[in-house]
Amino acid sequence: MADSLTWMVVEDDHAIRDVINTMCELWDFTVYSFKDGFEAMAFLQKEELENPLPDIALIDIRMPGAWGHEISAAIREHSVLSDIGIILMTAYALPGSDEEDYLRTSGADRLIYKPLPPMDDLRELVYDVLKERQAHT
Repeated sequence: MADSLTWMVVEDDHAIRDVINTMCELWDFTVYSFKDGFEAMAFLQKEELENPLPDIALIDIRMPGAWGHEISAAIREHSVLSDIGIILMTAYALPGSDEEDYLRTSGADRLIYKPLPPMDDLRELVYDVLKERQAHT
């Protein structure tokens, strides 16, 4: 697993977004941070994406603009980013069948609930998702 990762964070709650951004900076990770689905979709629709490309996307489900499952599906259809790890986040309780539907229709690898786990645990979850994706490619 690479020592330095690039995260794509899509979260409308500025406090959560700031915490994730700060942790990424402390770990010396690059982070592309978006405050809503509008910004994230605009990034995905660019002709050429800036380097480094994201390795992982951490995406809130409910926010202004495109919702997390829509952004995740757009990533899976993207010519360059289709193989990155995707973790959806929500503060809302979802019945098990809804969780499965979100994961299946969006192509996301995991769904986690807020409050977020401790940052070291979140980083380990990211590494686990990336290892699983590498094993399947």
